[in-house]
Amino acid sequence: MKLAKILSEKNIKGVISISADATLRDVAMKLYEHNIDALLVTEPGSDNKFVGIISGRDIIRSCCHFEKPAVELKVADTMTKNMIVATADDNVEYVTGVMAKHKISHIPVFIGDKIVGLISMGDIIREMHNEDVIKIRRLSDFSGGTYGSKVY
Repeated sequence: MKLAKILSEKNIKGVISISADATLRDVAMKLYEHNIDALLVTEPGSDNKFVGIISGRDIIRSCCHFEKPAVELKVADTMTKNMIVATADDNVEYVTGVMAKHKISHIPVFIGDKIVGLISMGDIIREMHNEDVIKIRRLSDFSGGTYGSKVY
């Protein structure tokens, strides 16, 4: 399975991002508003020049490490700058291996030179589960003699 399939199932309406000069409190509020776990980070003053990624886990680490309130910490000080990325044509098995190796739970996905979405390990697991359910149903229908019929 390709990441393009997961992107199409997610029905992404755009990439949610935050500026590198925002505070960690701003990040937390945006994560809460959109019920998500990670944001792409943009260069200040730009909506489409991505310079990093930040997650809820990054917020927790920074608050513990810097021992400052989240309103004082900036995204630029906390974000992961060297993003690991994937393309929509990448195989899910390959991407899950990369994510596991680097201990990341979200990966930006490109089509050409444009980021088109952010896929989480949860998105991948959900889609792999759905695909397995379909396979099991087809095998069950085949072995039960109902393969190709309308009987379920």
